[in-house]
Amino acid sequence: MELFDLHCHLDLTPSMLDLALEIQKADIGVLAVTTTPKAYEKEVPMLRPFSNIRVALGLHPHLAYERYIELSLIEKYIEDAKYIGEIGLDFNRQYYYSKEKQIDVFENAIRSCSLKGGKVISVHSVHSDRAVLDILEKHYCTEKNKCILHWFSGSITQLHRAVEMGCYFSINNEMIKSPNGRKLIANIPLDNILVETDAPFINEVKNIQCFRDELAKIESSLVSVFGAVVLDLIHTKSKEFLSLDQQNGLEYRMNMES
Repeated sequence: MELFDLHCHLDLTPSMLDLALEIQKADIGVLAVTTTPKAYEKEVPMLRPFSNIRVALGLHPHLAYERYIELSLIEKYIEDAKYIGEIGLDFNRQYYYSKEKQIDVFENAIRSCSLKGGKVISVHSVHSDRAVLDILEKHYCTEKNKCILHWFSGSITQLHRAVEMGCYFSINNEMIKSPNGRKLIANIPLDNILVETDAPFINEVKNIQCFRDELAKIESSLVSVFGAVVLDLIHTKSKEFLSLDQQNGLEYRMNMES
């Protein structure tokens, strides 16, 4: 297995199951995040047969206000879900109205993750990097879980703080294209770097070739900055996070009949 995607939305691609089958044939490791717990309920049984795909339990901050009632589903499934995401905060102007609901959803999820431990968590932190790190730190989340800051766009100060806390960073092509993104990437230790497509938001991944090309492009750009050694570190860490040396199956012990 040579390619890994630590943050993508398989259920939002044109044909999730067809793409999942191609991803399995191509032997690509994937963390499929969800935007709502109801999406998670549907996606887990559909993707369980694919041994290289892990499904994460999420409630996206953009949906925290209108789907706030689904916080109860987060609480229902979070103990047994090894993978959590996409969760986090987004204080961009168009979502600021839902700030309090976002914080409530995020802090509840992080508190639960910290009590249980052993989770891999993909975190959204747009215009909210300090607040996100405050919550992670308050609950000692990075001491008991693997926290990945997805598409990080915060300050260098908060990036250094996140590194000290033990956070990881999933890098995509939009970060690489942006001057600020490149500056941030240059300040991330090699051991803390992972790769993501955030498909289909950045690039409409229509087929497996698009998917492979997107991942290969990101890796090539990272090699140009850090050298080839970064690939071994990314691949080793990704395989560890996705538990790809273990059989798929028991990350999700949810009772679909309940």
